[in-house]
Amino acid sequence: MSERPESDTQRDKSAQPIRPGDTPPAARTSNNRAFVPRRRAPSLFWPIALIGIGVLLLLSNMGLIPATGWAVLWRLWPIALIALGLDVLIGRRSIAGAIASGVLILVLVGTAIGVTLFAEQIPLLVDLAKAPVVQYEHVEYPLDGIERADIIIDLTSMPSTLYALDDSGNLVEADVAYRGDLIFSTQPAGDHVHVTLDSVQQGFSYGAVSSSADARAKWDVGLSPNAALSLDLDASSGYCDFDLSELTITELFIDAGSGGMTLALPESSSFTGEIDGSSGAITIELPDNVGLKVELEDGSGRFSPGERLNFVSGDTDDHSVWETGGYRSADYKIELFIDQGSGRLTIQ
Repeated sequence: MSERPESDTQRDKSAQPIRPGDTPPAARTSNNRAFVPRRRAPSLFWPIALIGIGVLLLLSNMGLIPATGWAVLWRLWPIALIALGLDVLIGRRSIAGAIASGVLILVLVGTAIGVTLFAEQIPLLVDLAKAPVVQYEHVEYPLDGIERADIIIDLTSMPSTLYALDDSGNLVEADVAYRGDLIFSTQPAGDHVHVTLDSVQQGFSYGAVSSSADARAKWDVGLSPNAALSLDLDASSGYCDFDLSELTITELFIDAGSGGMTLALPESSSFTGEIDGSSGAITIELPDNVGLKVELEDGSGRFSPGERLNFVSGDTDDHSVWETGGYRSADYKIELFIDQGSGRLTIQ
């Protein structure tokens, strides 16, 4: 007897064609229920942010936003981070969360636009938009039996000079220009004192120093040659001229900035120092009677060792050691560890 042909209901269901509207087999569960992937709620941050930026630009083109408004808006830029945080925290979890975060973001953007438009009518915002005023001050500290001093100077972006005082009874004399608050602290302990000269500015600076104040917008710092000094100098983007030739130095650390630096080494001191270079050019002036040893971490900038320095060991493209002739027998010996950075380094 011939076998009965297989009925349609007995055939493999996977061989049946999928009609429109049917759930694909891969999406069926064991009880034939369809699995629907969960959709993330749409983010409203970027659409609202783009609308807000467009509104601000449109109002600016119409001449409705004052200069003070832009300055205040720059101060309020963290609002964008708050709005983005709200969108990540609650806006992407559900449709309801997206709506709630969208409303909050709209309120923040609307507030920022309103503050920008009416900034000049609110005294508090006018004060907020003002650039920090450049102030000028003279500070000093008497020598009065001080034999040793640890001095920390954190310079600003203004040009700076450091030199030895001539016929002065002070350990430190400085004329400084600064924005914000000036820090000049002294902590004496017998014949030893710790001195800090720094400035602190809250927030960002708007605008440059006026041309009439340029001649005074600098740091001039004088130090006594009659005390042994441990110096920690932190430069910035202003050019620095450090003349240590007549000072007595026991330790030296310089964090060079991008503004460039000239360093005249002392004529009668032996010490170990460190220079952390940056993008600014560094020129080191070496007295004739002083021996110098340099351990150099080569950077991307050019290194010019001059006529007195001789290569001793290492790799000129990485870590190298250089010494002047007769270094070990010199009366005064200076050893410098220099991380060059990307700026040019010249020793002369």
